[in-house]
Amino acid sequence: MNKNKKTLKTVQVICLLVATFFMLVQMFNLRGVASRAHFSFIRFVPNMLYNATIMLVPMVFGAVYSKKKQHASESLRYWLLGVTTLIVYYLLFFIISPSHFNMWRVWGMLFPVITSTSVLFAGLIFSLLAQPYLYDLQHKLSDKQNLLVLSILTVLGFALSAGNLTFQYSLYGLYLILFFAWGMFLANLKIDGKILGASLFAGLVSFFIVLIGVPGFDAVYWSQLISGNGGGDWNREFLNNPSSPFMFLMVAAAFLLFKKVIVTFSAREMRYFIPVIIFMDAPISSKFMKVFTFTGSSTINKLIMIVLMMLIAWGWYYVLDRYLFKWRPFKQAIDYLDRETNLANVCVTAWHGFTKWVVTNRVNLLTWGWFYILSFASFLIESDNLRIQISTAKNINAIVYLLGTKFFAIVLTTIFLDALFSIFYFITTRYWTSNMLVSVIGIGWAVANKIKMNLRGEPIYPTEISEIVNWKTLLPMIGKGMVIAILVALVVIIALDIFLEKKYPIKKRGSWKRRGIWALLSLLLFLTPLRFNHDNSFIYYINLGFDNHQKFRNPERDIQVNGPVLNFLNYIDLQIMDQPNGYSASTINQLNQKYAKVADKINKTRKNDINKQTVIFNLSESFVDPYTFPTIKFDRDAPNPVKFIQSMKNRSTYGSMLSAGYGGGTANMEWETLTGLNMGMFKSTLTPYVQIVPNYKFYPTIGMDFDYKSAIHPFIGTYYSRIGDYRIFKFNKFAYLGSGYKIVDQKKLGRSSYNSDFTTYANGLHQINSRKGGQFINLISIQNHMPYDNWYPKNEYMGKISGDLFKTAADREQMATYVKGTQYTDKAVKKFIKQIDKIKKPITLVFYGDHYPSILSQSYTAKYPVQMHSTRYFIYSNKYARDHGAKMKLSTKDNNYVNTSDFIAMMLQQTDSKVTPYQALLTEVHKELPAITINFAGDKGFNLVNRKGEIVDPKKLTKKQQKLLADYEMVQYDMTSGKAYGLKAKGFYK
Repeated sequence: MNKNKKTLKTVQVICLLVATFFMLVQMFNLRGVASRAHFSFIRFVPNMLYNATIMLVPMVFGAVYSKKKQHASESLRYWLLGVTTLIVYYLLFFIISPSHFNMWRVWGMLFPVITSTSVLFAGLIFSLLAQPYLYDLQHKLSDKQNLLVLSILTVLGFALSAGNLTFQYSLYGLYLILFFAWGMFLANLKIDGKILGASLFAGLVSFFIVLIGVPGFDAVYWSQLISGNGGGDWNREFLNNPSSPFMFLMVAAAFLLFKKVIVTFSAREMRYFIPVIIFMDAPISSKFMKVFTFTGSSTINKLIMIVLMMLIAWGWYYVLDRYLFKWRPFKQAIDYLDRETNLANVCVTAWHGFTKWVVTNRVNLLTWGWFYILSFASFLIESDNLRIQISTAKNINAIVYLLGTKFFAIVLTTIFLDALFSIFYFITTRYWTSNMLVSVIGIGWAVANKIKMNLRGEPIYPTEISEIVNWKTLLPMIGKGMVIAILVALVVIIALDIFLEKKYPIKKRGSWKRRGIWALLSLLLFLTPLRFNHDNSFIYYINLGFDNHQKFRNPERDIQVNGPVLNFLNYIDLQIMDQPNGYSASTINQLNQKYAKVADKINKTRKNDINKQTVIFNLSESFVDPYTFPTIKFDRDAPNPVKFIQSMKNRSTYGSMLSAGYGGGTANMEWETLTGLNMGMFKSTLTPYVQIVPNYKFYPTIGMDFDYKSAIHPFIGTYYSRIGDYRIFKFNKFAYLGSGYKIVDQKKLGRSSYNSDFTTYANGLHQINSRKGGQFINLISIQNHMPYDNWYPKNEYMGKISGDLFKTAADREQMATYVKGTQYTDKAVKKFIKQIDKIKKPITLVFYGDHYPSILSQSYTAKYPVQMHSTRYFIYSNKYARDHGAKMKLSTKDNNYVNTSDFIAMMLQQTDSKVTPYQALLTEVHKELPAITINFAGDKGFNLVNRKGEIVDPKKLTKKQQKLLADYEMVQYDMTSGKAYGLKAKGFYK
């Protein structure tokens, strides 16, 4: 007897080890391995193994738990085992591989039964809760009745689902109660040898039916699909499904074969399988297994990991079994459930406990709930009529998308708002005041961003906070109506706060020390954005895990999907560029030597020195040839507003310039023209004038080639940190409204509050005539800056413009105002050209529009990416310059579709001027590479656009072109993220 018992124990251990092995095999993604097999049917074996497992395991558990009625405490034990295992497993996984952190996985870890964590684990918990009722029912029915009921349910499950049950979600575990019931029934059913043999034969036949039938139906499916006769309306693997009767017959045969051993197991031994099931089913398992490599053979690596995980499962269950259920809160809950047999009473008690907890913590819960609503509202405010851009080409319903996909991004925003509340509450000790402050900041910030998005096509950046000093010029942009509405809202909120603080004061629970700790933790939380963009840091991955994904290239899309708070925080510490391989002072010196040779070669054929000439870089605010707008149509009697500028095609270098902005970003294009560097090289959207230039004591520009350089802007000079940056550029003069240099001939057109282009060019002419020698002038206009509020009287374009993109009367009115503005620009340019042609010194004018006006929705840029990032430019050398070696024009074929960063090289070529090594690099980049610009798709990286306006795949560049691009990137890194070694390299920039 003892000998038989000992043998039985050995068989039990062997069965446990074999079962564990086959379950842990499924940690790996075996479909990839099976798909490479020679025989097609093997491709479906991994699915068969998994489906058989989630059917057989509940049957085994049902057999073990068939001996007596179970208490709900057993379900609690399972839940505790599963959740504890998941928490430790996930924590270890995130430490080893933080890039896979995801809050949806954390949610599944804490609530595995209602998420997609494990259908098998959830099924066992559901089954154990149902076990007392199944026990009573099966004991009331005869064996024949039980067999009939279970058989009918099995067939009905298949018939009603047509084999389409996917078992991907934990709630499908409810179906596994059927197999648990089968296990309970078969465990107590006496089966003779004849019935067992018939069952084994039926199981074997079913196995071959599934093995042969599934690939057969798969072939039928694909033949239908290829022939165009459907194929998508039925599940080609319906035989290989837990609801399949053939799968059940196969699994039932295996169960009956090992039934004698199965019924000898105890509940404690079944609990051991919970960690095993978690390892097998957890969504992270396949990724976790790939982290470890021990040998060069993937098969051996898998075997080693399976053995290790078997040992871990045994050890982990030993620890849990010994300590987990003895922890006082868990022990009390288990003891209560052991005493209480009525599940309804358990639910009532749990509900009472929950409601008591809610009442006790109602202030915190309501505060959190309010901040979540506030966060959600801030997201909705940024939407476009409750539509959100999920990509530059597609938008969907904002409410559905945000609640279904960006839930945790809203939660993260809520966390930051609550942290701000904790700080305010610690300082003021007044609940309503703190809450109102957070609410005003949250909604006010969202509205402010929406206003700027509507006006400029971009949100508020951290670097623009200092622009508050320009509030007098900002208010007219916002509009009087909006300003009045904001002031009225603030008065109402202040009055409401005073009323609530007096009539319904609230004091949160907890001492001042506790509030102080929370305030300190909140302050620390606000330091985390300093690491949001640092690749491979834990904070970086946690931030991504909350669905806070910033693309940095499509501002409208970013603020809509991340919300105004997170969008702002994402910009606090931008990572400008990745350091190129081999970056060092030595590398920059080598590039200096390399391009010094190129410069020598270029300079052999060039005769002029640029410092003896007058060069004007003229940024024409928001200037675009109106005829290049997508779908635009003018009535026949509407005059051509830009006739003169279009005529420059015949007597200047003329074409399309690729802009890195849309509706805004003026300073970025200005930076490109002055430095020759390119916005497309950056990892994210930023403003170099604010985030890069101030980091250097001196910054090289085309102006350094001249003895005298100045900037003129007939507007406020503090925008984009221009005053400080021009000092770093070593400009001798910056004339702007309010500067020490007078803006002459100030003239406004109609009701516009901006100085006209006539004023801009009058000041440019004044500066040209103020000096005898060569000089550089950076001339920036303001006339065509948004808004476009119908401020030109007798506008002949009103009612004369149409097009598919101009659907509303407001759009058409704004467009008519804008077009009239370009007509004024055209006249001012014509006058200026005539004036400089009369001057007896070489003058070259580089004219360019910085970006499209923000009249059309930015969403259209997906449909017309190149067109809506293309403005007009021309490079004109006056008669005197042409008489002294300057070309009238460069080849249009070689110079259409250029970037603003190309203008230095193009201007030097047109004026036949000698170049520095750096300018030789720019010349080679312009000559040998397509135009470099930002990625119009909104992702990181850049686009290459050829002279025809076609996007070019960077992979198609030759090795020589790739090396040139790498050299250019190295130099840009040096002057944006690096240590400016180029400034110390003799003669590189000057």
